[in-house]
Amino acid sequence: MTSRGSHQSSSRARRTEETCAATALAYRRLGWSVIPLQPGEKIPKLPWQEFQDRRADEEEIRAWFKRWPRANLGVVTGPVSGLVVLDVDPRHGGEASLGHWNERHGPLPATPEAITGGGGRHLYFATRDPELGNRVAIVPGIDLRGRGGMIVAPPSIHPSGRPYVWNPGRAPADLPLAPLPQWLHERLSAQMSGRGHPFAYWRSLARGGVEEGQRNNTIASFAGHLLWHGVDPEVVLELLLTWNQARCRPPLADDEVARVVASITNLHRREGEDGGE
Repeated sequence: MTSRGSHQSSSRARRTEETCAATALAYRRLGWSVIPLQPGEKIPKLPWQEFQDRRADEEEIRAWFKRWPRANLGVVTGPVSGLVVLDVDPRHGGEASLGHWNERHGPLPATPEAITGGGGRHLYFATRDPELGNRVAIVPGIDLRGRGGMIVAPPSIHPSGRPYVWNPGRAPADLPLAPLPQWLHERLSAQMSGRGHPFAYWRSLARGGVEEGQRNNTIASFAGHLLWHGVDPEVVLELLLTWNQARCRPPLADDEVARVVASITNLHRREGEDGGE
């Protein structure tokens, strides 16, 4: 006798087989780049780098889902689709971080929103900024999927067996993509470039070093840059102790470098606890 859970899982699988191809074509008509994924997984079925620069045509999409009728459906994020996605994970504090943002900036605008099979949320926003790439932990529990990224989209099946679904009233057919809020765009741009500086600036500084009078501020900036890019604080300290000895003229004392790095690390942690402000 088939259990209720098994019946629900097989029903969801059949529903996915019947609808994924049609849904992929609908997403393609919205201008989104779509790719097939392994059934019940987040892994692409094929090399997908080219679909970060071009959208598959309808003939390709039909052929994919004819060949792999149980495939999951992925949407490539970034300029090719004109969108980025906020991936909100409540298990790591994502809902609390959204609450902090709401208090400081007001609610995020209404935009297509999916409920993931893992219990999280995907919020889709319009942007064609090519500099907005993937970033883990913008704030606790919220990741960004942008250039070079991909998101699993409804009606895919999560490894848990649960489907990805659009929040009622928040499907792409219900409302258009909202533009990424300006305050959030500015925040993300600053994080991507090291809080306001282009990557070339940091490369030049790493190679050229600094003179007396610039050492403390530069080490503080370097620490902030590395921490915002997810480098472990102990690694940041070791890197900057070495950089100080090799590039500062003359080097600071090691305990002074450690003091500066500890101060910036504490600030970085407080910002994370406060939702990144």
